[in-house]
Amino acid sequence: MSVSLLLAVFALWVVFLIVRDFQRARRLPALQSPPALSSQPFVSIVIPARNEADNIARCLDGALAQRYAPYEVIVVDDGSTDATPRILHDYAIRFSDRLTVVTGRPLPRGWVGKCNACLHGAHHGHGDWLLFLDADTAPQPDLIAALLAFAQQRHLDLVSVLPFNELRTWSEQLVLPVFYQFALTAFPLQRNLSADAPANSVLANGQCLLVRADAYWSLGGHEIVKDKVLEDIEFAQAMRRAGYRVGLATAFGHLRVRMYHNLAEVVQGLGKHAAAGRRASGWRAFWAVLRMSLTLLAPWLLGVAALNHVVTQPLAWHGGLALVAAGGALALSLAFWAQRYRQWYALPGRMGALAALGWLIYLFIVVRGTLQVLFRRGVTWKERVYSS
Repeated sequence: MSVSLLLAVFALWVVFLIVRDFQRARRLPALQSPPALSSQPFVSIVIPARNEADNIARCLDGALAQRYAPYEVIVVDDGSTDATPRILHDYAIRFSDRLTVVTGRPLPRGWVGKCNACLHGAHHGHGDWLLFLDADTAPQPDLIAALLAFAQQRHLDLVSVLPFNELRTWSEQLVLPVFYQFALTAFPLQRNLSADAPANSVLANGQCLLVRADAYWSLGGHEIVKDKVLEDIEFAQAMRRAGYRVGLATAFGHLRVRMYHNLAEVVQGLGKHAAAGRRASGWRAFWAVLRMSLTLLAPWLLGVAALNHVVTQPLAWHGGLALVAAGGALALSLAFWAQRYRQWYALPGRMGALAALGWLIYLFIVVRGTLQVLFRRGVTWKERVYSS
């Protein structure tokens, strides 16, 4: 088989992979609004907060404005050294009927800070359900009701969602969309959408986890993932192994989040995920890297190779076929990412043309974070260093 025919076959394979990405993107369910509830159990919102002065007010404004009753809000001040304690004190006075602020307990040896704070906050909750929210999230008024309705309709014990991500700086806009797509590639949606999915295929997002309290405590709460940086995925997988039903949905109209604010935070945060992700995703991470590289980088490389073949051998019809196939792969890749940027991030579709560059930057962050752990330097998050 000639080189040009090989290029054409390879390009058609890449086209097939991108078409599959389009199909998978349409399968993820969304929280409904307004939701229909069969009952209204008591919900305890638990928010761990460490140096969140820039975020905590927006998070509390949303948490305390839920169009649902009954519920309570518990914030764990996890050793903050900025203005977070003062802000929490002011809110505790204004909303004493619904808000409880507790001081975080000392971090035990071998524990990750967030797991320690979540468990401590859960001990103060009285709810039939526990809703864990990150302090950088902005809950919308129907979040609790929509989460409970989704859980009731599908008979779930744990619900996690993908929020609307606010991407403002160039580093956020370039890197975070490919990072989220990488996670969804490593944990295929068509398997994760089943409440009876195998445990190792379950994906969860710790920014928002709603879990039935009796199920949570039956496993020992966050203590079962006390040393896990990716505690959300590992906890959801432990729930599934224990026989509980786990579900995932988009919540673009119910929850907003801004994870990072600059390049340094993006590198530090995603480096932490990369270093810890190998344990949760196993071999699937390597396949996801290969697949993402094929759909993001290969179309550009195939286009250059096919164009070069047409120029050097203008009379060979195979070259034209390869160029058409490569062009189709590139057009589909650009279309997929244009749609993703518009629908998931409310950004111009033309940003999709930079997705390949974002993927290269993300690969650099992955290698950097992995090497930090391998050379025992650890990864840093919230002024704490984790070695593995």
